[in-house]
Amino acid sequence: MNFISFLLSLFIVIAPYSHFDCDGTPLDATIRNNLNGDFALVNDLEKVDEGAFVTLDWGEIKLMLPVSFQSGEISFTDKKWLWSYQDNENGLHAESPRFAQLLPDGEIVDHKCQILEPV
Repeated sequence: MNFISFLLSLFIVIAPYSHFDCDGTPLDATIRNNLNGDFALVNDLEKVDEGAFVTLDWGEIKLMLPVSFQSGEISFTDKKWLWSYQDNENGLHAESPRFAQLLPDGEIVDHKCQILEPV
């Protein structure tokens, strides 16, 4: 029984959360792999492939960002918006991804996101 609990706790650590509060507005994030055209839902950040994308539903803003592997992170960007999972000493940090926006004047705005716990 302890082994099953351990495996479940590992899954929770690397599974991307999907419901956030970003700057006071709910945001839903869904990651899908599409390397083979199957649009498979990603439940483990370690299994994101080269064809992956994230869809973000944030108030009036609806985004679909392609994966852009950077050293030390798994990120999704269209060079205007960024959704990124930082790598830390203990693996990917799925609890608080970075959500940033590049404004026309070159300024970068980081939107503060927190996990919305299931009710």
